[in-house]
Amino acid sequence: MLIFTKIYIPMKSIKHLIIGLSALLLVAACGPSRYTNSSVNLASVPEYAFVEPYSFIVLYGDDGKGYYNEQSSATATNTITNIINSERFPFSDMIPADYDGENADIAKWMQTFPDVDPAKADRLSVPKSLKKMLDQSGLRYGVVIYSYGYVQTKVGYQREKIEKAASKAIDKAIESLTGIRGLTNPSGNYSVDSPYGNVLYCAVIDGETDRVVHFVNETPTFASHPEENSYVSELLHKLLKEFIR
Repeated sequence: MLIFTKIYIPMKSIKHLIIGLSALLLVAACGPSRYTNSSVNLASVPEYAFVEPYSFIVLYGDDGKGYYNEQSSATATNTITNIINSERFPFSDMIPADYDGENADIAKWMQTFPDVDPAKADRLSVPKSLKKMLDQSGLRYGVVIYSYGYVQTKVGYQREKIEKAASKAIDKAIESLTGIRGLTNPSGNYSVDSPYGNVLYCAVIDGETDRVVHFVNETPTFASHPEENSYVSELLHKLLKEFIR
Protein backbone atom coordinates (compact mmCIF):
# COMPACT_ATOMS: atom_id res chain seq x y z
CA MET A 1 0.00 0.00 0.00
CA LEU A 2 2.63 2.44 -1.13
CA ILE A 3 0.24 5.36 -1.39
CA PHE A 4 0.23 5.56 2.41
CA THR A 5 3.89 4.95 3.23
CA LYS A 6 4.73 8.64 3.60
CA ILE A 7 1.79 9.57 5.81
CA TYR A 8 3.04 10.99 9.11
CA ILE A 9 0.98 10.41 12.23
CA PRO A 10 1.82 12.44 15.37
CA MET A 11 2.63 10.39 18.48
CA LYS A 12 -0.42 11.71 20.33
CA SER A 13 -2.98 10.74 17.67
CA ILE A 14 -3.49 7.03 17.00
CA LYS A 15 -1.83 5.88 20.25
CA HIS A 16 -3.98 8.10 22.43
CA LEU A 17 -7.09 7.31 20.39
CA ILE A 18 -6.66 3.57 20.94
CA ILE A 19 -5.76 3.97 24.61
CA GLY A 20 -8.69 6.32 25.06
CA LEU A 21 -11.07 3.84 23.47
CA SER A 22 -9.78 1.15 25.82
CA ALA A 23 -10.58 3.34 28.80
CA LEU A 24 -14.03 4.13 27.48
CA LEU A 25 -14.77 0.44 27.20
CA LEU A 26 -14.66 0.29 30.99
CA VAL A 27 -17.27 3.02 31.37
CA ALA A 28 -20.88 1.91 31.14
CA ALA A 29 -22.01 5.32 29.98
CA CYS A 30 -19.98 5.15 26.80
CA GLY A 31 -22.85 3.40 24.99
CA PRO A 32 -22.98 0.23 22.91
CA SER A 33 -20.03 -0.84 20.76
CA ARG A 34 -22.25 -3.10 18.65
CA TYR A 35 -25.18 -2.50 16.34
CA THR A 36 -27.37 -5.06 14.59
CA ASN A 37 -30.43 -4.29 12.52
CA SER A 38 -33.42 -5.84 14.30
CA SER A 39 -34.70 -7.34 11.04
CA VAL A 40 -31.55 -9.44 10.56
CA ASN A 41 -30.78 -12.69 12.34
CA LEU A 42 -27.03 -13.11 11.85
CA ALA A 43 -27.08 -16.71 13.10
CA SER A 44 -29.58 -17.75 10.42
CA VAL A 45 -27.45 -16.59 7.48
CA PRO A 46 -25.87 -19.75 6.01
CA GLU A 47 -22.83 -18.06 4.45
CA TYR A 48 -21.28 -14.60 4.29
CA ALA A 49 -19.07 -13.23 1.53
CA PHE A 50 -15.72 -12.71 3.28
CA VAL A 51 -13.87 -9.71 1.85
CA GLU A 52 -10.10 -9.52 2.39
CA PRO A 53 -9.40 -7.71 5.70
CA TYR A 54 -7.75 -4.30 5.61
CA SER A 55 -5.17 -3.11 8.13
CA PHE A 56 -3.71 0.32 8.85
CA ILE A 57 -0.78 -0.09 11.23
CA VAL A 58 1.43 2.83 12.23
CA LEU A 59 5.08 2.28 13.19
CA TYR A 60 6.55 4.79 15.64
CA GLY A 61 10.30 4.85 15.01
CA ASP A 62 13.28 5.58 17.21
CA ASP A 63 12.66 9.32 16.72
CA GLY A 64 9.09 9.06 17.99
CA LYS A 65 7.55 9.87 14.61
CA GLY A 66 4.85 7.58 13.25
CA TYR A 67 4.31 6.44 9.69
CA TYR A 68 2.01 3.98 7.98
CA ASN A 69 3.95 0.72 7.79
CA GLU A 70 3.23 -1.53 4.83
CA GLN A 71 4.93 -4.64 6.21
CA SER A 72 3.22 -4.48 9.62
CA SER A 73 -0.12 -3.84 7.96
CA ALA A 74 0.30 -6.85 5.66
CA THR A 75 1.29 -9.04 8.62
CA ALA A 76 -1.74 -7.87 10.60
CA THR A 77 -4.03 -8.71 7.68
CA ASN A 78 -2.46 -12.15 7.22
CA THR A 79 -2.81 -12.86 10.95
CA ILE A 80 -6.54 -12.11 10.83
CA THR A 81 -7.05 -14.14 7.67
CA ASN A 82 -5.17 -17.18 8.98
CA ILE A 83 -7.15 -17.21 12.23
CA ILE A 84 -10.47 -16.97 10.39
CA ASN A 85 -9.48 -19.72 7.96
CA SER A 86 -8.62 -22.02 10.86
CA GLU A 87 -11.96 -21.48 12.61
CA ARG A 88 -15.52 -22.52 11.82
CA PHE A 89 -16.97 -19.21 10.74
CA PRO A 90 -19.75 -19.25 8.11
CA PHE A 91 -17.60 -17.33 5.66
CA SER A 92 -16.88 -17.94 2.01
CA ASP A 93 -13.36 -18.26 0.68
CA MET A 94 -11.70 -14.89 1.01
CA ILE A 95 -12.51 -12.48 -1.80
CA PRO A 96 -9.24 -10.66 -2.65
CA ALA A 97 -9.31 -6.86 -2.72
CA ASP A 98 -7.03 -4.37 -4.42
CA TYR A 99 -6.97 -1.61 -1.82
CA ASP A 100 -4.39 0.34 -3.83
CA GLY A 101 -6.47 0.27 -7.00
CA GLU A 102 -10.09 -0.48 -7.85
CA ASN A 103 -11.03 -1.09 -4.20
CA ALA A 104 -9.38 2.03 -2.78
CA ASP A 105 -12.86 3.38 -1.99
CA ILE A 106 -13.37 0.49 0.45
CA ALA A 107 -10.03 1.22 2.17
CA LYS A 108 -10.94 4.90 2.60
CA TRP A 109 -14.39 3.91 3.86
CA MET A 110 -12.97 1.58 6.51
CA GLN A 111 -10.53 4.26 7.67
CA THR A 112 -13.59 6.22 8.84
CA PHE A 113 -14.71 3.38 11.16
CA PRO A 114 -12.96 4.82 14.29
CA ASP A 115 -15.25 7.86 14.04
CA VAL A 116 -18.46 5.86 13.55
CA ASP A 117 -21.08 5.73 16.29
CA PRO A 118 -22.28 2.08 16.12
CA ALA A 119 -25.86 3.20 16.81
CA LYS A 120 -25.75 5.21 13.58
CA ALA A 121 -23.84 2.70 11.45
CA ASP A 122 -26.88 2.01 9.27
CA ARG A 123 -26.42 5.51 7.84
CA LEU A 124 -23.07 4.64 6.30
CA SER A 125 -22.91 4.80 2.53
CA VAL A 126 -21.57 1.52 1.14
CA PRO A 127 -18.74 1.92 -1.44
CA LYS A 128 -19.56 1.08 -5.04
CA SER A 129 -16.77 -1.47 -5.43
CA LEU A 130 -17.97 -3.31 -2.31
CA LYS A 131 -21.47 -3.53 -3.78
CA LYS A 132 -19.91 -4.97 -6.94
CA MET A 133 -18.00 -7.58 -4.92
CA LEU A 134 -21.18 -8.74 -3.23
CA ASP A 135 -23.06 -8.92 -6.54
CA GLN A 136 -20.29 -11.07 -8.02
CA SER A 137 -20.13 -13.35 -4.96
CA GLY A 138 -23.73 -14.44 -5.33
CA LEU A 139 -24.24 -14.03 -1.58
CA ARG A 140 -26.57 -11.50 0.00
CA TYR A 141 -24.43 -10.55 3.00
CA GLY A 142 -20.79 -9.54 3.09
CA VAL A 143 -18.31 -9.14 5.95
CA VAL A 144 -15.46 -6.61 6.11
CA ILE A 145 -12.87 -6.42 8.91
CA TYR A 146 -10.60 -3.46 9.64
CA SER A 147 -7.53 -3.52 11.89
CA TYR A 148 -6.30 -0.16 13.19
CA GLY A 149 -3.23 -0.05 15.40
CA TYR A 150 0.33 0.97 16.14
CA VAL A 151 3.68 -0.54 17.07
CA GLN A 152 6.57 1.34 18.67
CA THR A 153 10.24 0.37 18.30
CA LYS A 154 12.12 -0.67 21.45
CA VAL A 155 14.45 2.30 21.15
CA GLY A 156 11.54 4.70 20.68
CA TYR A 157 9.70 3.20 23.65
CA GLN A 158 12.74 3.44 25.91
CA ARG A 159 13.29 7.01 24.74
CA GLU A 160 9.73 7.92 25.68
CA LYS A 161 10.17 6.34 29.13
CA ILE A 162 13.38 8.27 29.72
CA GLU A 163 11.82 11.55 28.55
CA LYS A 164 8.78 11.10 30.79
CA ALA A 165 10.97 10.16 33.79
CA ALA A 166 13.22 13.17 33.22
CA SER A 167 10.22 15.47 32.86
CA LYS A 168 8.77 14.19 36.13
CA ALA A 169 12.08 14.62 37.98
CA ILE A 170 12.56 18.18 36.68
CA ASP A 171 9.00 19.17 37.57
CA LYS A 172 9.34 17.80 41.10
CA ALA A 173 12.62 19.68 41.61
CA ILE A 174 11.14 22.95 40.30
CA GLU A 175 8.03 22.51 42.43
CA SER A 176 10.09 21.94 45.58
CA LEU A 177 12.11 25.10 44.93
CA THR A 178 9.48 27.48 43.55
CA GLY A 179 6.09 25.91 44.21
CA ILE A 180 5.35 25.93 40.47
CA ARG A 181 3.79 22.64 39.40
CA GLY A 182 4.02 20.88 36.03
CA LEU A 183 6.34 23.35 34.32
CA THR A 184 7.54 20.87 31.66
CA ASN A 185 4.33 18.82 31.66
CA PRO A 186 1.27 20.93 32.57
CA SER A 187 -1.06 17.94 32.23
CA GLY A 188 0.68 16.18 35.10
CA ASN A 189 0.50 12.90 33.19
CA TYR A 190 3.88 11.17 33.24
CA SER A 191 2.66 7.68 32.40
CA VAL A 192 4.21 5.90 29.41
CA ASP A 193 1.91 4.50 26.77
CA SER A 194 1.99 0.83 25.79
CA PRO A 195 4.51 0.05 23.00
CA TYR A 196 1.65 -1.29 20.89
CA GLY A 197 -2.14 -1.21 20.57
CA ASN A 198 -4.92 -2.39 18.28
CA VAL A 199 -8.65 -2.00 17.63
CA LEU A 200 -10.68 -4.28 15.34
CA TYR A 201 -13.84 -3.33 13.45
CA CYS A 202 -16.39 -5.45 11.62
CA ALA A 203 -19.25 -4.45 9.34
CA VAL A 204 -21.87 -6.63 7.65
CA ILE A 205 -23.43 -5.31 4.46
CA ASP A 206 -26.78 -6.36 3.01
CA GLY A 207 -26.29 -6.62 -0.74
CA GLU A 208 -30.02 -6.27 -1.43
CA THR A 209 -30.50 -3.02 0.46
CA ASP A 210 -26.90 -1.74 0.25
CA ARG A 211 -27.02 -0.95 3.95
CA VAL A 212 -24.81 -1.80 6.92
CA VAL A 213 -26.86 -4.18 9.08
CA HIS A 214 -24.20 -5.01 11.69
CA PHE A 215 -21.31 -2.97 13.02
CA VAL A 216 -18.98 -3.56 15.93
CA ASN A 217 -15.67 -2.26 17.28
CA GLU A 218 -13.68 -4.44 19.64
CA THR A 219 -11.31 -2.40 21.78
CA PRO A 220 -9.09 -4.36 24.17
CA THR A 221 -8.74 -3.58 27.85
CA PHE A 222 -5.18 -4.87 27.54
CA ALA A 223 -2.17 -3.99 25.37
CA SER A 224 -2.92 -5.79 22.10
CA HIS A 225 -0.22 -6.29 19.46
CA PRO A 226 -1.76 -6.06 15.95
CA GLU A 227 0.59 -8.74 14.55
CA GLU A 228 0.66 -11.30 17.38
CA ASN A 229 -1.60 -14.31 16.86
CA SER A 230 -2.61 -14.72 20.52
CA TYR A 231 -3.66 -11.09 20.95
CA VAL A 232 -5.48 -10.89 17.62
CA SER A 233 -7.22 -14.22 18.16
CA GLU A 234 -8.70 -13.08 21.47
CA LEU A 235 -9.91 -9.81 19.97
CA LEU A 236 -11.24 -11.51 16.85
CA HIS A 237 -13.31 -14.04 18.77
CA LYS A 238 -14.96 -11.20 20.69
CA LEU A 239 -15.46 -9.22 17.49
CA LEU A 240 -17.09 -12.13 15.65
CA LYS A 241 -18.94 -13.80 18.53
CA GLU A 242 -22.26 -13.58 16.67
CA PHE A 243 -20.83 -15.74 13.89
CA ILE A 244 -19.24 -18.52 15.96
CA ARG A 245 -21.15 -21.78 15.48
